[in-house]
Amino acid sequence: MLSSRRYFRYDVLLPMHMEPVDRYGKQLRNERRQLISQEEEAQLSELNNALKACFKKVAGASSSALYVFNMLNERLDFMWWMLDFIMESVDHNTQNEYKLHLKADEAYSRPVTKKTSSIAPLILGLYDAVNDYILELSSVIQRGAKDKEFSYQDLSQRQFDDKRYVKNLDELAESGVLPAKILQLMIEKINLQAMVLEHLKEAYRKTSSPDEWKIYQINLSPRGCSFLTNDTYPLFTSMDIYMNMDDCTVICRGKVVSQEKVVGELLDTRVGIEFDLLTEEQERLITLFLQHKELKASMAAVALPN
Repeated sequence: MLSSRRYFRYDVLLPMHMEPVDRYGKQLRNERRQLISQEEEAQLSELNNALKACFKKVAGASSSALYVFNMLNERLDFMWWMLDFIMESVDHNTQNEYKLHLKADEAYSRPVTKKTSSIAPLILGLYDAVNDYILELSSVIQRGAKDKEFSYQDLSQRQFDDKRYVKNLDELAESGVLPAKILQLMIEKINLQAMVLEHLKEAYRKTSSPDEWKIYQINLSPRGCSFLTNDTYPLFTSMDIYMNMDDCTVICRGKVVSQEKVVGELLDTRVGIEFDLLTEEQERLITLFLQHKELKASMAAVALPN
């Protein structure tokens, strides 16, 4: 069994980030209404209902265009399912439904269109944009299953603009051309869902970017940690503590158990955090990191012969 000393022999410098969690263990940054407002969610529902009504009008048709429109909408629904999964999921191991959705989505391929079609560039551009979002969100979920933490590395896509492909989509939709109306609704849908993705990226920006974390002087052990700060952490606040240990991120759940004023320090408060029960892997990573720091400090203290 690895040693679980309450505190280490000395403070080490460590990039660290903390995210408060609520009484149910969910991080506060993940509150749904911080990511999508009630009005925006209602707007998404209205768009889906409008699309459903449009598809009903052409339900008996057997055109290839109808298949393409259905395929695009189902892929947009999969994009939303993944966004919703990330917003609501607290158990990253619940992957079975995702795998079923992914398998169904992988059956689709980029549509083949007539070169003479004036609307083909718009359809292909929309397909490519949806595909990029699906690939990005799939990689986020797959990394989340592996690392137990969602993170975002991809750059943001710009808002989808139909005028890059056709000039008169709005006019055609308003004049009652059904394919134009369907495309207009799907473009509104993709841009609304992309906005939620941007909110998620902002919410996860800190935990996705260890190089931006503040460096703390921290006294650490597998049982807890303490550090100097000028920030206020109310007693018994629960939080997830992200620590970058030699480019390896370790995430521990803990609660604030002490706040003590110190004299003669630039940072005037020492905060103590007690970790919840850690896994063997978390204990191993923390212990090995501390042993490495202790060995380096001991070697530096030994005078070299002349």
